[in-house]
Amino acid sequence: MKFTLFAAMMFVAVHLNATEIVTSSYAAWTATVTGAPAEWDFSFSGGTSYSTAAGYTLNAGSYGPLTVTGPDGSGYLLNENPSYFDSTTSQNITTLESASDGLGSMVFTTPSAGLTAFGLGLGELGTANPITVTLSDGETFSVTPGVNGDVFLGFSSAAAITSFTLSTASGSYIELTDFDAGTSSEPQPAAEVTPLLMIGSGLLFFLARGRKF
Repeated sequence: MKFTLFAAMMFVAVHLNATEIVTSSYAAWTATVTGAPAEWDFSFSGGTSYSTAAGYTLNAGSYGPLTVTGPDGSGYLLNENPSYFDSTTSQNITTLESASDGLGSMVFTTPSAGLTAFGLGLGELGTANPITVTLSDGETFSVTPGVNGDVFLGFSSAAAITSFTLSTASGSYIELTDFDAGTSSEPQPAAEVTPLLMIGSGLLFFLARGRKF
C-alpha cells in the first residue's frame, strides 16, 4: 500500500507558464525592469569572424556571459560588421552580423539561470524582411527594422528565458546593434493544475475509498 501511494504521488506535477511583456522602446522596457539594466560590452577584436561552434561571447554586466552562435546549415556564419550605417543617427556603428541566406540564424544561449529581461537593438542590410525572435518557451515575435534601420525590441518575462533565436528570410543580414539585460519586475507565474495532478488526485481518492470499504 505504501508503494502504491508513493506511485500515485509521483503523478503530481506543477506547470509554470511564462508571461512576456514586449515593448518597442527602451523607456517602456526599463519600466518593466527592477533596478538599472546592464548594456552589452562591445569587445570585438577588430575584423574578426565568429563563424565557429564557439561563436561570440556577449557580456552584459552580471548577466553574462551569453554565447551567440550562427548556425548555417552544416556550418556557422557570424561576423563583426564595423561599418553599419545607422540611418536613425546617421552614423557608422559596429554590429554583430548574421548570414543572409535565409538558413543562418543568431542563437543566444544564456547561463543556466536564464534571463528574465533583455532588450535588442536590431538593424538590417540587404533586403527589408521581418526579423523573427523565437524564445525558449516557444513564443515568437517579429519586427522589420528596414535597411540601415535600427529598432528596439524589449522583453520582460515572469519566467526565465534560457535561449532565443533571431532569424529572417533570404537576402537579409540581421545586424545586432545593441543588447541590454536586466531583471524583470513581473511576478512569478502561479502554479497551474495539470492533467497529471488530476490523475494523481484520482488515484489517491480510489486508494482511500478502497481502504474504507
